Amino acid sequence: MPAPPQVLCGVVVSAGRMMKAVKVRTVKQVYDSFLQKHYTAYQSHLVSDPNSSLRTGDVVRIAARPPASKHIRHVVTDIIAPWGPPAAERPPIPSLEDLDAQYRAKRDARVARRTQKAEAPRADRTGAQDVEKGPSLKERHTDVIGGVEVVGGEEKVVLERNKGDL
Repeated sequence: MPAPPQVLCGVVVSAGRMMKAVKVRTVKQVYDSFLQKHYTAYQSHLVSDPNSSLRTGDVVRIAARPPASKHIRHVVTDIIAPWGPPAAERPPIPSLEDLDAQYRAKRDARVARRTQKAEAPRADRTGAQDVEKGPSLKERHTDVIGGVEVVGGEEKVVLERNKGDL
């Protein structure tokens, strides 16, 4: 059984500037051994918001998921405290099961396309007829005056000889 996803809470600091993505700032306490003191460290995450239901200022819960793009590695699981219009008036946030089902459907379609593309040339090769042999050496060099000689079991083209060699 896979490990449960990492769940973080944070505040949406940028929404509406990217399609289906928001920036969420999370907070954690870090201990500095030199100063012997705890201080607050902020970390920003780009988070997938498939239905564009988040607004700047919302407090949300996010979970780590398979990467949706190069930089987006988290997805919104729910809105803890909405800022502005109530969460009920916004588009719904898909559940993790729905997102997993969409991911599997896309992956299965991609695998099917790749196998179909890989098997198409293989089918052409197996269904191909025997390759017809081209014309023999004699037939190809009918315009050569000297003709064709068989030397040591191999056909060789004899070019036109000088009349003085005879």
